[in-house]
Amino acid sequence: MSDGNLGVQGWLEQVFFGGMELSVLSTPAFIVLIVAQRVYPDAVPIAGLQAIAAGSIAIAAFRNEAVDVGTWPRRSELTSLPLRLVYFSAVFFLATMGVAHAVHTAGSWWLVLLGSVVQVVGLAGFPTAYQLVHGDPVLKPVERV
Repeated sequence: MSDGNLGVQGWLEQVFFGGMELSVLSTPAFIVLIVAQRVYPDAVPIAGLQAIAAGSIAIAAFRNEAVDVGTWPRRSELTSLPLRLVYFSAVFFLATMGVAHAVHTAGSWWLVLLGSVVQVVGLAGFPTAYQLVHGDPVLKPVERV
């Protein structure tokens, strides 16, 4: 999908749009985590912030094929919206609450760094999940009439 070198401004734009996509489509998990964070009040926000930050960079890298994990669908492909909503929410919930539970169980705050690792690894599997549900993504841009 990449048309060559994006430059710094292009990468910042891609990271911004990746963060927006991830934040908006993870809203169901955010709602659950707001209530559930009372269980681990310190670890949930830290793991969640790391997951969003790392996920934003990862989506930019994956969409521009800087790291090849498979072909990502266009952002504007509305048929994949339900899948992205469920998938991104599940990965974000696991990267936040799962890591917070591991921090609490092990008693080591260093494990909170796993929030970003779980998010990136989970997002790397999205093209496979997409292909199982929808087949190969449509890559050509939407034509204006």
